[in-house]
Amino acid sequence: MKKRKLVLISCFVLACQSSFSQFYSARTNLLGLSTGNLNAEVGMTLNKKWSVHIPLQYNPFIYSGSKNTKFQNLTVMPGVRYWLRQSYMDKFIGVSLIGTKFHVGNILNDYRYYGYGAGIGASFGSTYPINPRWNFEWEAGVAGMWVSCDKYVNKAAGYKYGDLHEWRVLPHKISASIVYLF
Repeated sequence: MKKRKLVLISCFVLACQSSFSQFYSARTNLLGLSTGNLNAEVGMTLNKKWSVHIPLQYNPFIYSGSKNTKFQNLTVMPGVRYWLRQSYMDKFIGVSLIGTKFHVGNILNDYRYYGYGAGIGASFGSTYPINPRWNFEWEAGVAGMWVSCDKYVNKAAGYKYGDLHEWRVLPHKISASIVYLF
């Protein structure tokens, strides 16, 4: 009986030596905040090399009522990251799914777009520890997205000009974030 207890305790101690405790993170994209996008992201490590992240961004603001300038959106981009060294340290490669509903006007041209998009993206980034609980992180990537939207003349009550239903390659996850680890 004593021998059995000793074997079980030894196995437990050896298993604990190679285990990895879970790490959680909360972050916000400072570049997104500067453009009016309210955003937050939660993340969790799966092991020393992989982590999963769920960012959410929302922008309800109209920048200029007279020109109808807006970049309203509700976007979610769940994804995974492979860390080249260790979770929340050094460089990483990420893959994410994208789902968005948007209402954009007078940003790139004189039209207003109202619709949704869905796709998949890839990104690359790096993180820099500030102290044991805080990191600074940047990330950039591209995405292939199916965009389906109505195109309007850019006035508050402008008439419908047409529809867009097409694949686009767009930049995504352009961020400079502050990260809290717990």
